[in-house]
Amino acid sequence: METKESFSPPRQPDKAPGNDGCVQLERELASLRKRLSRLERIEREHANQTAFMQQLIDLIPMGIAVHTNGVATFINSAGVTMIRAKSAEDILGKPVIDFVHPDHRERALKRIQELQVQDSRELSPVAPYVEEKFIRLDGETIDVEVAAFPMTLAADQNAILVIFRDITEQKRQQQAIQERERRFRQLVSLLPDATIIHKNGVIFFANQTALQMLRIETEDDIVGRTVFEFLHPDEHEKVRKRIKTLLRTGTPVPVVNERIMRSDGDVFLAETVAFPFIERGELAVLVVMHDVTEQKKLLKALEKSESKFRSLAELLPASVFIVSEFGEILYINRSSQAILGYTPEELISIDANEIIPPEALAASGEKMAALDVGENTHFELQVKTKAGSWIWMDVALTKMVLDERIVGLGVATDITWRKETEALLKEQAQKLVKAYEDERARIARELHDEIGQQLIGMKFALERAQHFTLSEEGLNALHDARQMQSNLTETVRELSLSFRPSMLDDMGLLPTLLWHFERYSAQTGIRVNFNHSGIANRRFSQTIEITVYRIVQESLTNVARHAQIDKAIVTVQADERQINVTVVDKGVGFAPESALTARDSSGLHGMQERVHLLGGELIVESVIGRGTVISANLPLLNR
Repeated sequence: METKESFSPPRQPDKAPGNDGCVQLERELASLRKRLSRLERIEREHANQTAFMQQLIDLIPMGIAVHTNGVATFINSAGVTMIRAKSAEDILGKPVIDFVHPDHRERALKRIQELQVQDSRELSPVAPYVEEKFIRLDGETIDVEVAAFPMTLAADQNAILVIFRDITEQKRQQQAIQERERRFRQLVSLLPDATIIHKNGVIFFANQTALQMLRIETEDDIVGRTVFEFLHPDEHEKVRKRIKTLLRTGTPVPVVNERIMRSDGDVFLAETVAFPFIERGELAVLVVMHDVTEQKKLLKALEKSESKFRSLAELLPASVFIVSEFGEILYINRSSQAILGYTPEELISIDANEIIPPEALAASGEKMAALDVGENTHFELQVKTKAGSWIWMDVALTKMVLDERIVGLGVATDITWRKETEALLKEQAQKLVKAYEDERARIARELHDEIGQQLIGMKFALERAQHFTLSEEGLNALHDARQMQSNLTETVRELSLSFRPSMLDDMGLLPTLLWHFERYSAQTGIRVNFNHSGIANRRFSQTIEITVYRIVQESLTNVARHAQIDKAIVTVQADERQINVTVVDKGVGFAPESALTARDSSGLHGMQERVHLLGGELIVESVIGRGTVISANLPLLNR
């Protein structure tokens, strides 16, 4: 507080001082010095108090400013920082209204006017905290909370003290919280399950699904009511204990089934789960309900259906099983014991690798994994019986969901008899092909040996007759006969080679193919690019070698007749299990479907029969104008 001292100058003596006058003057000077010393001390104290107050105000984290008649006269360090000024001089002397956002200036001016007429001696301010927006010196807008107080600087000068703080981050956080709450409510409203939120049992939110489930028209009709109004009386005590436990522990309550009452008194069974969470600083409970009335009915129907399924499965003369997506047997019928020798209990506990080859087991697992729910697959595999023998099983498998678990439902039948029959048929087919080729070889030998020898004898006879014929007509006739004999000999030779080239038996597949390509190019002018692997210095069964040779022979004959090109590509590749033959041309192409069904199909039908008899596959691909690819895959049978 400022202290005022009155000062009177020393009284002038009426006459020239004597000794008494000097003493008096010294006393007055001493008194004056004492008063001056007191004034200096008071001034220092006042300056110290002012500096302390300034330092104290600067330490306050809130902005503090004073303005007189709307012009800034003081601002603390926090205020300078908040306005992003370099120093207080950047602010002092400027109208304070310039720092208020245009949208808030009208209200701020009104508050200033009210404060200017306010008696500063009143205990409470007339401008309590309000939210406004300030504009910093760099042009950025911030949210602030502002309060103002009237004050008197002098007897004739009123000022306004302004306190403000930056609440931009606080506003951002509030908006983020409000946005999260909005999204939460929106999300909960869209949930397909009924959702209710209550505090101490009093409902303050319910989504649309809950309203429909409880047969309530609007949310206002349920907010403020207790959850017990919608519970069957027999559930009240149990739910009270659950709420008490949930609020005490703060952990979710496990799923339970409860009887719920609709607003019209109808009772239904619901599966409920409760979660605690903090809502605006208070512990609340989120309850999710799902009507399981129909589900219970379906479960009963499913139990009946499962009973029928088991009865039917036990009667079938095939192996009916259910496996998990990991290959574990979950169920297998009693009929499987007659096929495999194992009881269902033994099959469920046994390791599948003990009765199914690992590679076949892995392949079947991959087939199931590749299926979508509802899709099915079909495959064959070998299974080892309890007696130690191997049998073939034909498996049909469907992927489905059972008891919320992905499983495979399968039916397996014993096809060992069919496999044995197929093997016997393949053996007979090999014998048939061999007999067919043997007959062709016999005809080729007879053409070469019998008819060929007779033609050679005819040649010699004609040459001898020519020596004894003198007439020109006879010589001409003998010349024509010799020409006919020469042509017939060449025809018989070609027929013999086409029926069965003898070098195939003597030298093998690769030399015979090389000889055939050379002869083919010389006759047709078509160049053959030949690629091979796995056939050099190697012999195959007679049926395989002749079949490969016939496929190449027939395919190249078709190229010469129809493709209208001067080049073909032949590839023969073999490994331990199969041999593949591919003939490619870039010719005119044709329609494979119609060609294979036609009886005069340029040898395609015959090739197809040969390949199928040996258990192989023939693929014919052709596009008109783009060429043809003929590919045959033959399994390598025992030689």
